[in-house]
Amino acid sequence: MSFYLSSFASLRPFTSAARLICRFNSTTSSGATYAGLQSSQQSQSGQRTINANRRKPTRVPQHRSKFKEEQRMQAEGRALERFQTRAYQPGDIYAPHDLSPAEMKKWKRPAPPSTDVFDTLQLNPLDQYKNFSMMSEYMTHLGRIKHRSETGLRGVNQRKLAKAVRRAIGLGLMPSVHRHPEILAQAVRSKLERSGH
Repeated sequence: MSFYLSSFASLRPFTSAARLICRFNSTTSSGATYAGLQSSQQSQSGQRTINANRRKPTRVPQHRSKFKEEQRMQAEGRALERFQTRAYQPGDIYAPHDLSPAEMKKWKRPAPPSTDVFDTLQLNPLDQYKNFSMMSEYMTHLGRIKHRSETGLRGVNQRKLAKAVRRAIGLGLMPSVHRHPEILAQAVRSKLERSGH
């Protein structure tokens, strides 16, 4: 800022002289000299700003560039994870071909049901609050009620189902933070049978 102020301060006498010439002399030559003074002043200030912008670029330390590269790679990996349709468990073996789009299409997430199950079976969801196995189908493993986009229920039945789940939790028939213990035990038993124990 001080650089520009000093340049304007040094040009002040020239501008005042040019004003005097324009005021007392109405010929075109005086106007031309004033215009010539202005253009020379602008070209000088332009040269100074160009020279000021030609500073040497600052060098980025090498460890900083490595850090930025790692951050970029992690961001790309997170972006690709959104398109990964197969959930790999610890201990799963896979080849690089398994991560290709052609293989990922085979593992697409199942679409939600297109018809309402309670309407098809002619059941009222509020009457099923004691049936914890049915209620747990509409809850996540953390005990949250699934969204309509996952359950495929129409709005009326979704609200009734949510009320039935809250009623079962309030009566102590179902836990509110995880699946029912009997369902968890059944999952463990089937896992042990598959592994051959």
